[in-house]
Amino acid sequence: MGVTVKNPSAAQIEELRQKFNTKYAASPPAEPFHPIDIDRIRNDHVWLQRFLEMHDLDIETSFTKLWETCTWRQSYGANDLTEDKLNQEYLTEGSVFVHGVDVDGKPLLIFRVRLHSKSKNLDELIRIVVYWIERKQRESHLTQLSIFFDMAGTGLATMDLDFVKRIVETFKLYYPNALNYILVFELAWVLNAAFKVIKALLPPKAVEILKMISKKDVTQYVPKDNCLVSWGGNDSYEFQFVPESKRAPPKPKAANAGDDDQPHEDMGLDKKVTFSKSVLMAPHDSSFGELHTPSDNGVMLQLAPKEFVNICPQSGEAKLSIKNISSQPVAYKIQTTSPEKFRVRPRCGVVQPNETTDVSIWLKPDHTLSSDGKDKFLVMATNSPDGGSGAQEVQELWREKTANDSDVENYRLVCRLDEKKDCGAKSDSQVNSREFGAEQMQLQAKKMEAQLNFTKHLQYATLALLLLLFIGFGFLMFEQMHHTSGGGRPHHHSSGGGSGHKPTAYTCPKRK
Repeated sequence: MGVTVKNPSAAQIEELRQKFNTKYAASPPAEPFHPIDIDRIRNDHVWLQRFLEMHDLDIETSFTKLWETCTWRQSYGANDLTEDKLNQEYLTEGSVFVHGVDVDGKPLLIFRVRLHSKSKNLDELIRIVVYWIERKQRESHLTQLSIFFDMAGTGLATMDLDFVKRIVETFKLYYPNALNYILVFELAWVLNAAFKVIKALLPPKAVEILKMISKKDVTQYVPKDNCLVSWGGNDSYEFQFVPESKRAPPKPKAANAGDDDQPHEDMGLDKKVTFSKSVLMAPHDSSFGELHTPSDNGVMLQLAPKEFVNICPQSGEAKLSIKNISSQPVAYKIQTTSPEKFRVRPRCGVVQPNETTDVSIWLKPDHTLSSDGKDKFLVMATNSPDGGSGAQEVQELWREKTANDSDVENYRLVCRLDEKKDCGAKSDSQVNSREFGAEQMQLQAKKMEAQLNFTKHLQYATLALLLLLFIGFGFLMFEQMHHTSGGGRPHHHSSGGGSGHKPTAYTCPKRK
């Protein structure tokens, strides 16, 4: 089935491809995109078609999302994700796996929710989800999938909305039009509020492929021979992890790609790099600073801190101070390997000589730092001869500059959690930064999740009230029965032995 989309023409696909090639040649990313992704864009049409379909043939939006996806894939290592890089316990337990196909022949990505635990590491679970998506799309050339949430036996204790939201968000942001169906099997009535949360997270196009099913109608979407026995079908499959067949190594050079398209062994593209590759070893270790290779500040800017972006665990905020130590105005621009995770204000600007500007960085709600230290920031700096500080002027300046230009100074910082226990509460600016339309849906989801918790507590209260009512009713019945049997019926005396039932009348004596 899939979502209802407009079909892009060959000319529109080519226009999107040329737009990508133009930007990649003029302003390549700080970390070159993976050769496999470059090859997909330049020599295949399926991936580009998916972006255009998902965004109603809007070239600009499709290009923006394509670029963001390539950035994420490179930083996440999506193309190189193999089973040996995953949590083996999570991988082999069978809570997430691919098996069988739906009625349209699309592979089923199955989630057995009853095996899930809220104590599990969400980042490691999502890596397993991405692994299965990538593995299946490698085997079947970017095939669509159907998600099958097996909710049988699932209650409030195992229903993890954060996990479900991350799954939905991953598909929404990085796998455009990759879903054929979203099937929710045997959802308990107590989880109806959770269903509303999931539905609110989906883009409008995806709502039409969301289906609530049970054993009665599962065969409308999954053939009976592909239905597991637990779903009421004929398939007696029991999960057992089978490693992926060894793949041929990726081509050393993407077709039509220049030297700049190849990934570098580390991010050091010039002598101004401010961290070494060893920093990737322990992003959350207390000895992280000792693993770092310090370097002097550049000739334009002085950063504080100069090596890390220290994210506050409580507020999700970090501060970066940028000081101009040169004799001329300096324009700066900030980029990140994980744009889906962070908001930066101001992202670019001009700093006058001997002046300092403060930059605020926020980790978005429902996101966590990567466990492998791949969340990084790049601060680029160049002289601004005219000293213009207008937003339009700065943007025009950076359209003509790249990180590899000889007059651009680069500073690279690695994200980590702030080791200080008390790093301050959320600031007003942080609260305001999250009042964006794109995040209103997340706010609504949180409200619905709170409503789910309220409903759960209300159910408990209702049960307690019913119990009290039954106890009260039982007590009243007992009292009534005791009163009837103990007091008895009053006896009346009759005159004589006749059968009359009239009571004896007594008269007052007459006065003499």
